[in-house]
Amino acid sequence: MALAKADFYYGALLSQLVNSGFAPAIIERGDTRRIYSLSNDFSDFKVYAKYVAKPSLNHSERKRWDFQFNTEEVNTILEDITINMFAFICGVRNFKGSEICFLSKKQLYECFGKNFTSPNRRVTVLLDKKGSWNFTVYGTGLELKENPLKIIRNVDKRLQEFMEVPI
Repeated sequence: MALAKADFYYGALLSQLVNSGFAPAIIERGDTRRIYSLSNDFSDFKVYAKYVAKPSLNHSERKRWDFQFNTEEVNTILEDITINMFAFICGVRNFKGSEICFLSKKQLYECFGKNFTSPNRRVTVLLDKKGSWNFTVYGTGLELKENPLKIIRNVDKRLQEFMEVPI
């Protein structure tokens, strides 16, 4: 059986989660997205994962990944109230140096926005210069210039935040 490109990205996510003390289980599979159930000693989560293989903007000082959501994906997210974590796998060429950005449901909804005529949505993950402590995240409903989200880049610290604050 040949491995698909998606297997590398989702495998990297699962590896990070296991290394952070979670026990993941695959709920849904496919090339465009995957849904996982996670548990550890403190909480249970249902994670919606999506990847982009390479940044749409890749300069030495800045990288940007644009995650597009079609109508079906948006409806799945809006209808499944049990999904409470979103993993954005930000790939780079040859995989080494790829990043994972985790959002809560509230943060994702901020990025999606509410009052748009287009049924499609976008979430953008921006990484300013090497060594930055945070991702800058915005989307269809949250402009970069106005009030973007600042999301901690360290996976272990970010996942710890999910266990401290209700989602």
